[in-house]
Amino acid sequence: MNEDELLRDHVSQFITLLNGLKNLEV
Repeated sequence: MNEDELLRDHVSQFITLLNGLKNLEV
């Protein structure tokens, strides 16, 4: 796995986490 794929994976996990927090607030 290269750095670009690793970074993209972290970004997608972060977005999923943010969406989860948004759902908790509502």
